[in-house]
Amino acid sequence: MSAPTLAQTRKRSEYLLKASEADENERLDIQHRLLLHMMHQKLLHPNIPENLERVADIATGNGDWLFELNKARNASKSQSSSASRQTNYHGFDISASLFPTQSIADIDFSVHDFYKPFPQEHLEKYDLVHARHLVLAVTKSDLQTAVKNISSLLKPGGYIQWEEYDFADQLAACPPCKMTSTWELVFGMLVKRGYSLTFSSDVRDALAAAGLDVIERKQFSTKGLPVSEDHRLTLLHAFRTGVPRLCWKAKGKSDEEIEEIMAGCFDEWERGIILDYVFSWVVARRPA
Repeated sequence: MSAPTLAQTRKRSEYLLKASEADENERLDIQHRLLLHMMHQKLLHPNIPENLERVADIATGNGDWLFELNKARNASKSQSSSASRQTNYHGFDISASLFPTQSIADIDFSVHDFYKPFPQEHLEKYDLVHARHLVLAVTKSDLQTAVKNISSLLKPGGYIQWEEYDFADQLAACPPCKMTSTWELVFGMLVKRGYSLTFSSDVRDALAAAGLDVIERKQFSTKGLPVSEDHRLTLLHAFRTGVPRLCWKAKGKSDEEIEEIMAGCFDEWERGIILDYVFSWVVARRPA
């Protein structure tokens, strides 16, 4: 374990109020900005071509990645003298609860469970398929089914870019503290439930097994980057969910003991101790 990263000390009330008032839509925006910060504001792997007719986003949530990509590509087109194709975007999610309420040109959304085959009209239609944050939605035993259905959207020669947290490497980089002890417990519970702490590596292997040519698995981290407010808020959200308390409860801790543990975690956070995040993108291409 490494020495703790220290951020500027903030009053707990300032951040707790902000965190408690943030809804799921805002939480996704915060998480999206953190990943962009870690990726140095790069949305796409350099091997992915500019001319994309159709782009799909799996587990799209509120569509923040699609909107960001659309905005970036439109800005690039306005600065380029060469003509480029119109791009159509489609976000898929198991629920429509976070979909935008107003229609947006060139961006569509539909409800679909990626554990089930996609409708015929979407098969082999996309130049790029993007997925992320499925590490807590897909167990190791279900990954093959998910990859089969998600990759079925790709045109021959199409690309997939998949981004996931690397919990094992994340944990290895944590300093010895109460927050780390809680994360160790949570991640241990995830393993018992069939989830993987090396999910991006599993995704890489599953894509290769499905016949795709893997281009790269590259890891990104907050370590060494300026500590952002989005980093602090993402960490705070992780400890404010009910999951850590449930895990400590399963270990036999009393309510009083759990509150003492969580108070210690929030105290560390307030004093500026930061746990770094680690994730990888996996990029692959379907043979033409």
